[in-house]
Amino acid sequence: MSEMGSPKLAVVFALCLIACSKASDERAETPIEAPEVAVKNTKTEAGLRCAPGIEPLPNRIQRGICVAHNYQVSGSKGYGSKTSAATLKELKELGVQWVSLTPFGFMERLDEPRVHPIGNYRAGETDERMRREIRQAKEAGLHVVLKPHLWIVDGKWRGEIDFKDKKAWSQWFDSYEKWMLRYTDLAEAEAVDILVVGVELRSMESRLEERWRRLIRKVRRRFEGKVTYSANWDDAPSLPWWDVLDYIGIQFYPPLASNPRADSSTIRSKINEQLAAIETLSEARGKPVLFTEVGYRSSPDALIEPHAWPERTGKIRIDHQTQAEGYRALTESIRDRPWVAGIYWWKWFTDPATTEEGPAGFSPRGKPAEAILRAAYGGNCAASSTAP
Repeated sequence: MSEMGSPKLAVVFALCLIACSKASDERAETPIEAPEVAVKNTKTEAGLRCAPGIEPLPNRIQRGICVAHNYQVSGSKGYGSKTSAATLKELKELGVQWVSLTPFGFMERLDEPRVHPIGNYRAGETDERMRREIRQAKEAGLHVVLKPHLWIVDGKWRGEIDFKDKKAWSQWFDSYEKWMLRYTDLAEAEAVDILVVGVELRSMESRLEERWRRLIRKVRRRFEGKVTYSANWDDAPSLPWWDVLDYIGIQFYPPLASNPRADSSTIRSKINEQLAAIETLSEARGKPVLFTEVGYRSSPDALIEPHAWPERTGKIRIDHQTQAEGYRALTESIRDRPWVAGIYWWKWFTDPATTEEGPAGFSPRGKPAEAILRAAYGGNCAASSTAP
């Protein structure tokens, strides 16, 4: 996604960066508050089951979701917790077959030539938490994608990383490679199914092509699972090294409407236009496509700027139907496209009581979009989650 979260969340990650550098687990948790919203009760959709008129997706499509670690309460209800174990079982009942897990690395600025690992920061995605979460997912009968991700502490987009000279570029990639190979070893040790070697790193996808190819060779020597990269939707056609990966990975956030009143036919036309371009790429490269991340907020402009974070707005109008329209339109549009290997929706928190995002956020939990997801994923229509 091309925008980051709220200033308060940035403060949390700034503290995390300090803690990572010192390898200390003694830092106190900074609370994260949800933005003010126009409607604060999201329990009106309680009792949702499967949305009518939607058949399960073909079995060849990975039915995935991005499970987000909860940083609140010092991470005690995040990855590897009993709370998350219950959430994973809930997702299995919903019909989810694959989960994408995201440990973060950090940079202070776009021009800092170093990636800071999470270290022992007690609220974060520590290695021990990641191991427990992977094992809990497998115990729940789920396949696992490990997707290490960079966060720029000052709120900028990682696709705009830039350095003044070749030395800094080389230093950065040396640091990144060391960080990624740590997760490669963790993925192999825990028998992860798919490893994502990078996410939305636009500025270096072509510039550092040979470094990427060397890194992927090293990854494959250490990891037996499948390997992909997550390119921003508009960068995927120009990435030159899809040939050494198993899937074309796409972060799918193109605009689907120009105004909040766009009708279903307009939205689906926009989706089909984007999917046609991706199909051309898939055929040219001879690779199936994973939509490694896609999501829509519960707000009127969700299809106009799908990438935008709700924390950027002070007072938010909640619109669950716009989110549901995005879910329905994309789900139905990929159904009969044989080159689509999987889809991963952003996002579902480990803790159902989280306030890291408000009811206008990306999570489909307890909203009409959940009923669409449950139907499309062939979930248990006699049960549903409880909205926080």
